[in-house]
Amino acid sequence: MTINVTTTPAKDLAYTNCAYCSPTDLRNFLVPGSKFADAFVLTLAAHDAIPNGQLQRRYAKVSTGDSISVSRFVPTQDFNLALLTLDLEFVKKGTKEEQVDAYSLADQVRKRFANQIMTTGQKVTLEYHGNGYIVTVNQATVKGQEKSNVERGMVSADTYVIFEAANSSGIKIVNQREAASSNNFRKIEFNYESLGIGGPRAVF
Repeated sequence: MTINVTTTPAKDLAYTNCAYCSPTDLRNFLVPGSKFADAFVLTLAAHDAIPNGQLQRRYAKVSTGDSISVSRFVPTQDFNLALLTLDLEFVKKGTKEEQVDAYSLADQVRKRFANQIMTTGQKVTLEYHGNGYIVTVNQATVKGQEKSNVERGMVSADTYVIFEAANSSGIKIVNQREAASSNNFRKIEFNYESLGIGGPRAVF
């Protein structure tokens, strides 16, 4: 299906990691058994303010008025992410310094983006404790899946999340070690060295 890109109908929608289209167009993309669809591996959702034949999404690298092709993506079985590594930076760079609790933020990520697909290289806008962050997916690993050119999977309640931030970002990540003792971490049974992260000690 060919669809035209338009602007976001409301500012707060930018933090949902969804592309928005009309309720009518959404029916063409719905995955059976789910209320969500997936366009260019981004979650598609309905909004009454979007006219038929139009779609909104910032990080798809498209501009208002562009005409793009969209198609349904149906995930395979066992598509849940075991490990998600995210790089944090402020939306407004160089404005402040902030301490981020990895344990708390990981819980927020799992709740806010539950059942959404994350892909290596993808950028997501996230609001946390009054601050706006740009989150870049550095690693997205599905349990038992070999490394491939496109790493992607679905966020679930059991996804283990690791955060990274450049020293110059002004962001200090704390409680990453506590997150490693969580139930989510203990449920993951895969070889960390095969993921290229050298085991938990090297990570922390």
